[in-house]
Amino acid sequence: MPDNLNSNALNQYAARFTTTVLNDVYRAQDVINGAGLLKLTPVRQVNLGILNRLFEAWKSNAESFRSPYFDFAHEDVKRALEDFMNTASQHIAVRRADLEPLLSESVKDALRLLLAPADYFEGKIRSTADAEFTHEKAEKMLKYTHIHRGIAEAMLGRLTDSGSDSVYQTQAVSWLYELKDNGDLLDDTDEHLQLFSDIFPININELRIQEISKPVSTKQEPKSFFDSAFSELEPAGARPGPPRAEPVSVVLGDIVAKSQTVEKDSLNNRFKVDIPQPKEDKSYGSVPFRVESIASAIPLGQRFMFVNQLFNKNSEHFDKAIYELDAVKSFEEAENLIWHRYASKYAWDVNGEAVTALLAIVKRKFA
Repeated sequence: MPDNLNSNALNQYAARFTTTVLNDVYRAQDVINGAGLLKLTPVRQVNLGILNRLFEAWKSNAESFRSPYFDFAHEDVKRALEDFMNTASQHIAVRRADLEPLLSESVKDALRLLLAPADYFEGKIRSTADAEFTHEKAEKMLKYTHIHRGIAEAMLGRLTDSGSDSVYQTQAVSWLYELKDNGDLLDDTDEHLQLFSDIFPININELRIQEISKPVSTKQEPKSFFDSAFSELEPAGARPGPPRAEPVSVVLGDIVAKSQTVEKDSLNNRFKVDIPQPKEDKSYGSVPFRVESIASAIPLGQRFMFVNQLFNKNSEHFDKAIYELDAVKSFEEAENLIWHRYASKYAWDVNGEAVTALLAIVKRKFA
């Protein structure tokens, strides 16, 4: 998931932070215990990340005991295995080589949460293969969240208030986008950055992706939607810039797809999308009849167009998206998913023919 953070700078900072901490911790000891992990760094979110990873390893180790030759469903076996694992968890002993990757990944996760909370929480919501956001997942997310904890609390509250044991991930993501700009739920970033700097100095400008300045040119070239939509606002009534070169039409089954030449955009603008206003709903096409599923309503020719123009020629990404769209309960929820998930991730031209065609088919599912 794009989070507008410079991955190289993030990796470098995490490596330096990790080395600084471990050089100090292992100066006088070969292993560190559970109590030591709880206060390993002054950044509580980093420490929680390590505990979360250890817990997942602990559960995985418990599963590895299972064998087809023994009855692990028997109450005596279950009780004995639980007692053993609980006893083992009280005797944590981690060597430097094993702790290093856990600490490094926890540092990167904590910085993503601090600097890109919406992307971080969406990643947690979508981290499992199933399409549901359950109370168990919401409680776990809250348990291991210290930075911007208000968001995690609000997400659990929304799920509880819904009266359901679980909701589709898409519904949870829509809640997240309603909450993400609520300043009352977000922490003071500077306070947490200072805790990181207490271990190793942090340069926020290095971590964030900076938009690359383009050389000034007097030559007018065709612009993509993402070039024009976020440039300086033109005076009212001003005409748009020069049109793009006439596209070549290619007949694909019962539709006509147009090949497009899209100028490469900066990374920052790539993930920004203007969401059409509700009044533009008619542009999604008429709804001749209702379909039972979106997947079955897409002919081969349109599938080819959608995969190539909307999903970077990746059919697996396309299939996953259509599966998620088929799982939602309303057209409004489907639109929310399209604009906030796919349009930003794949840098769609939201006024393009492929997007309009996809929306028309989705609309037929909820007619």
